[in-house]
Amino acid sequence: MKLEEALTRPPLARRAGVLDFIGDDDGDYCANFGLQWTRFRSVQLDSVSGSQESHQRFVSETGWHPDELRGKVLLDAGCGSGRFAEVALELGARVIAVDMSEAVHACHRSLERFPRENWLVLRADVLNLPLRREAFDGVYSLGVVHHTPDPLKAVRVLASFVRPGGRLAVWVYERRSPDFTVIQPRRWIRSMTRRWSDQRKLRMARVLTLVGFPIGWALSRFGRTGERVAHFLPYAARHHLAPHDFSRQWTYSLMDTFDWYGPRYELPQCESDVMAAMHVAGLRQVRRLGEARGMAIVGEAPANEPAATREPVE
Repeated sequence: MKLEEALTRPPLARRAGVLDFIGDDDGDYCANFGLQWTRFRSVQLDSVSGSQESHQRFVSETGWHPDELRGKVLLDAGCGSGRFAEVALELGARVIAVDMSEAVHACHRSLERFPRENWLVLRADVLNLPLRREAFDGVYSLGVVHHTPDPLKAVRVLASFVRPGGRLAVWVYERRSPDFTVIQPRRWIRSMTRRWSDQRKLRMARVLTLVGFPIGWALSRFGRTGERVAHFLPYAARHHLAPHDFSRQWTYSLMDTFDWYGPRYELPQCESDVMAAMHVAGLRQVRRLGEARGMAIVGEAPANEPAATREPVE
């Protein structure tokens, strides 16, 4: 099918190849990501960095074997700059990539090298997608739903777009008990800066990265133990991702520090609640993927049970 056939309503506008479904009165609770991915579009793209970081994350957090995806139609819910859409396209899938923020234009630019019939970029809210139910062989949302105002509803909504025999894969910030993040500086700094403008938060992230960078770099010499200690610094130490490239370490750390402080919503979830949301949405074989770093949960849509018979989303 043509990817446009998955749409249920016409866009409000078409801007530079992106179909825009966000009206002026809809609000954009993800505006910070528009700034982030415009400013740091290429940092996490494997095609630019020469690494396999995004490829490895995609495979470990979705559970799909690379050979499974050729010819499949996937929904990338919260595409950012297109790091995972790029991976999916490289593996032979066709992708509709969606984001609520202006990041969609960075994503469009990232995907331009692929055949145009294999991808489509939409600006839309994951809680109100203009897409047909059961339209996708797979849906993935990696690091996104905890930045929505209702993460569990987002999981249920996304499940409705998976056709029988398909899969939903989500990666979500995990809420633990006891919650040791309460003693991390990022937690109380975020509580004080939540109402700041995105530009002001970016300036703050630059200062925190500048101050903390030498300490984080020194801790990175101690491997995984040093990484864990660095979690208690007020900036995102990403030295392990590019051990021989100071420029990339700096850029990655600055980007993720802004990522810490930028979002309006940051709502970690319990594993049991995410799994329950998938079960309520009619998914089966719900499980946590042990290969992933962090909380990656997948569920399968029963092959003999149409999505229309599943629990409706409120």
